[in-house]
Order: sequence, then structure tokens, then C-alpha cells
Amino acid sequence: MSAPVYVDFDDVLCESAQALAVMSERRFGKAAAFEDIFTFDLNVAFNLDMAESEILFAAFHDADILKDIVPIPGAIEGMRAWHAAGTTIHIVTGRPPTTQTVSEEWLARYGVPYERLTFVDKYNRGHAHIPGVDILTRDELRDCSFCMAIDDSPTAIRFLAEQTDIPVLIFDRPWNRDLTPLEDSSRILRCENWSHVLEQVPNPTQWKGDEQ
Repeated sequence: MSAPVYVDFDDVLCESAQALAVMSERRFGKAAAFEDIFTFDLNVAFNLDMAESEILFAAFHDADILKDIVPIPGAIEGMRAWHAAGTTIHIVTGRPPTTQTVSEEWLARYGVPYERLTFVDKYNRGHAHIPGVDILTRDELRDCSFCMAIDDSPTAIRFLAEQTDIPVLIFDRPWNRDLTPLEDSSRILRCENWSHVLEQVPNPTQWKGDEQ
């Protein structure tokens, strides 16, 4: 069996940043246009103080919020196309492991084909062990075998590019556009949207970066 493809959840499958922007405006009266979100740091992105940032982060991961985040255009179709091509899909997310149930419900609601949902402590937040939840540290992630990864997080992309040999698709978002030096690598490719993703990589198990 071919190695699975690593697919990030937030802002690759669903519009999380847009949801956060709406929440920030509603709760604190602090708005930010999507194209102006140049950083993952909520304090900077939405001009929040530390207390407001912590409130927003916690509120965002409430099940009632996560269940209603809309899919990114083309993402569901992309997952189905990869699945139909014989690709095994692993959803690899930096969400807190406590969001497992609502995350699985969202994937089921939109008919996303996947084999495994894994929670990786991408940002060293100290995820606690929860029985029955697939949780990995970044060190453990380094030892995993994937045919390819698609992510939007600068932290995750740098880790994959520098610590693994996995081919990486950068899913273009305003906050990762300063990663252009990484794109000199033959196994790093930036894609503007899901149409571009499928055009460049119709089958992840057969993509090896620009070397092919």
C-alpha cells in the first residue's frame, strides 16, 4: 500500500481564519479583512491583547463554532478526487484533541473520505493524552511516512521542509506568503486554491515534487 497523504484541517479544508475574523469583530469590535491576516498570532492579526486572544482561541474551538465553519471551495471535491485515485488520506491537525468528536462530525457531514484523524502538537501547546484519540508530538510526526503533505501553517510547513523529506504543498494564505525562500526546494510547491492543487497533483501517491 502506498504511503498516505497528509492533509491539514483548518484553512486547507475549512475557512477557519474567516470564522475567527467574524468572531473577533463580534466579540471585541476588532475586524480584519482576510487578505490582511498576515500572521498566525491572534494578538497581531486582530489587534487583541493577551486576554482577548486567549478568549478568542478558546471560543473558536467550541463545538458549536467548529461544526458550522464552511468548507473551502473545492476542498471536498479535492478529497473525493484523491480518494477515487486510490490515495489514502490522513487528516493531520493542530487542533486541540478535545475537538475530536466535532471534527469527525464535520468530516462526516461533508462526506470527506479519510482513513485517520491525527492531532499533532504542531505548536508545542502540550496536548494531554486522551484515551481513544490519536495524538502525536512533532518528534513522532517526523518519523511518519507520507507520500505528500498539504498545509497552510508556516510553522508546520517549515518543520516539514526542514525536518522531513516529505514533498509539501503550501496552500496559499496571506499568513504564509513570506515563506517564498522555501519554494526553491524541488519538493515544495505553492498552490493558490484547490483547482490549482488538483491540476498540479491529481494523485499525491505519484507526485515527487518538481523532480518528476
